[in-house]
Amino acid sequence: MANAKEDLDAVNARLMGLFKAEKQTMMAFNGLTVAATRAGKISPAIKELTAVAIAVAKGCEDCIVYHAAAAKKHGATREELAEMLAVSVEMAGGPGAVYAAKAVEIFDQL
Repeated sequence: MANAKEDLDAVNARLMGLFKAEKQTMMAFNGLTVAATRAGKISPAIKELTAVAIAVAKGCEDCIVYHAAAAKKHGATREELAEMLAVSVEMAGGPGAVYAAKAVEIFDQL
């Protein structure tokens, strides 16, 4: 991964392109995102760290970039990320470890 900030900008640009192509669906998806990450009994930071862990287990690098940035924005720490990634590696094995390492690198670059 060359530069996480540039990668985040590219992810957001691609999402904006999809938004422009299919506004109604993306507005609905955005509503889901806002509702799912709202403050509640679980903080938005923990919810975003969970999204990073799922992205690691699924092998979605763009998702890792997007949700690592959101987790950091909500105040998640590197230590919290590392603990959440341990669960992801447990669930995803070797491929999860590779993507978990990318998630740490991305988080540090952001």
